[in-house]
Amino acid sequence: MALEKTQSLKYISEDDCAYVVSEDGASDLIIPKSRSLSDLPLGQSLSPLTPVFRLLLIAFFGFAPLAALWALAILATRRLGKADRIRVLVVWGMAAGMLGIAIPMFRLFQARMSG
Repeated sequence: MALEKTQSLKYISEDDCAYVVSEDGASDLIIPKSRSLSDLPLGQSLSPLTPVFRLLLIAFFGFAPLAALWALAILATRRLGKADRIRVLVVWGMAAGMLGIAIPMFRLFQARMSG
């Protein structure tokens, strides 16, 4: 079974920002010339450590070691600015704190379950 489409776009006009085309004379479509992804608002830039912090927030206890290793891998493979190096230390501190809380909680849970 063949798919039949006879639609075509007809060029109508353009300006500095967009093309105007018509679809079979029925409706006009405005197509922007610059279709790239827009920059972040207010000139913000994402840190390479943003996914690491998201991982810490998503899985508070279970993935703390993974986040610490991920931050260490980023530190070892990229040139980071001073702010990002400080963020790596924060990730390591948060991971250590989470593990420091998780281990006693696990032992307390284990003790209550066994006796």
